[in-house]
Amino acid sequence: MFIFSVTLIGVGVATLNTVLAVMNGLQQGYIRSILEIGSYHLRWSPKPGVNYESMELLDVANTISNNEEVLLAVEFREGQTMLTGIRSNPSGSLIRGVPYSLYEDDLALAKLMDIVAGDFDLAGNGIVIGLGLARKLGLMPGGEVLALDLGEAGMSPGEIVLEVRGIFKCAYREYEASMAFVSLETAEKLFGYAIPELGIKLKRPERDRVVMSSLKTALGEHGETLSSWRDSNRSFFGALRTEKLLMLLLLTLIFVVVAVNIDHSLRRMATERIEDISIIKAMGASPQDIRNIFLRQGLIIGGFGGIIGSILGVLIGANVDHIISAAEQITFFFSAFFALEGVTPPTVGAFFKSSEVMIRDVLTILSTAVLMSLLAAIRAASQAASRKPAEVLRSE
Repeated sequence: MFIFSVTLIGVGVATLNTVLAVMNGLQQGYIRSILEIGSYHLRWSPKPGVNYESMELLDVANTISNNEEVLLAVEFREGQTMLTGIRSNPSGSLIRGVPYSLYEDDLALAKLMDIVAGDFDLAGNGIVIGLGLARKLGLMPGGEVLALDLGEAGMSPGEIVLEVRGIFKCAYREYEASMAFVSLETAEKLFGYAIPELGIKLKRPERDRVVMSSLKTALGEHGETLSSWRDSNRSFFGALRTEKLLMLLLLTLIFVVVAVNIDHSLRRMATERIEDISIIKAMGASPQDIRNIFLRQGLIIGGFGGIIGSILGVLIGANVDHIISAAEQITFFFSAFFALEGVTPPTVGAFFKSSEVMIRDVLTILSTAVLMSLLAAIRAASQAASRKPAEVLRSE
């Protein structure tokens, strides 16, 4: 009974840790891509209707860059337009105008945004597009893409020919399918002249509120338009948090099944050992002493099973990508060995970069396993403590 219950707890804990590690890998890939590629930790926007002089804008940029917690501050422009490639169907795209040296200056962006073909070259009429967008438009490095020129307000739209210099991919497929980078000069041709925004990267993104408060004080009236990544992505991050919470609650049902098994096993043990329990009580043991015996048994089952399952779950969860890669290699070997056609297993990259084990999740699952084991032991403990030794010994 003991070994079986510990095994069930261990398997449940290991399964839950592995599933959450995979989910963490997926979600963290999305979050990092949003923070480092599609968004900024902080964003400064010019006030509508204010005529900024070049020196005034430079002062704003210098004030932001001089903050000790700011890692990088870059000018950028962005807007929506239509791109047309070899295939006749145009595709909507978010075009971001950035400095030529962005890929070298922003190391976090370069780490998460892999250039899979060509280079991050925005000189002249160069454009770098996402892998999904390139496939949709039928483009390769060196190819030409027509971008709808919105130009100045009130002007008739035209088209600008851009040359594809690079193709990128990242963990967030939405960016691959709809995002492109051009130079600030090209962005001005596409969207007309406007004061650029400033994208701010922090050394510690989680301190965005503290840094934003500090910068607002330093910038004075120019700091009113500062915004955080929390403001622009609140709904998406909230959805990810809800998804993870619901997954955790659903998988915790595993422990409900295990708790029922532990309750049944301990109550059976209480029935089988009723004579021993009665003798112990006749020798002076109190009902609380009997309860403690069964509660201790539940604690040991939950503790042993939880610790073993946590170790196993962390080992598997931290290496899920390697395990899947090995499974892919084995599948490929057997498909080649037996000449199987049409066997094209998906790669790990089609789902996530890597799994990620969070110590907070491990401790939460371990605590839940121990708590459920203790709750399962309460009923058996109450049953054993309520029996009167005189009645049992009289029947014997």
